[in-house]
Amino acid sequence: MKNPIRVTIALDEESNEIFNRLRESCRLSQSEIIRRALKFYYAHRDFENYDFEKIRIYVEMLGEGEHVILDIDHLVAFLHMVETHPEKEKFMEVHREIARSHADQFAGKSVDYILRRLEACNFFRINKTGEKEYTLILVSKDTKEFVRVFLEEVLDGVGIKYEIKEDLTKLRLRLL
Repeated sequence: MKNPIRVTIALDEESNEIFNRLRESCRLSQSEIIRRALKFYYAHRDFENYDFEKIRIYVEMLGEGEHVILDIDHLVAFLHMVETHPEKEKFMEVHREIARSHADQFAGKSVDYILRRLEACNFFRINKTGEKEYTLILVSKDTKEFVRVFLEEVLDGVGIKYEIKEDLTKLRLRLL
């Protein structure tokens, strides 16, 4: 085997602390940690253009197998069919039950956390317009009732007081 190439690097205090924690927890040599970090960064450098928090949420949701990736057009088509279906109220009650289950999972979490999780599902984009005010920009007017009902059940379930106003493709959420 050829002799390895030696490189000298300088670390700031924070990087050095992280480096030392990795050495202790991974029980790897300094060189192996740097080699792995370099290879990982090279393989994933394109992800710098994305929201890392959103990627973490995607990995968490998809990795556990409780969520699926669905083209937004499929969702809108399903919701459009539900709108005209004679058993719409049955569907909406199941939807409310699911939302209440999510409320249990969100117990103790902030509104910002809850909205970021739902935004990661691509139900809407969040525009925080004030300390306690949010505009949720929907992907389609056909998703408005679905999202509103879900939010109402979740926010009621976690005990958050709010007011929701509807626009054509927006929901305006104000915390009380």
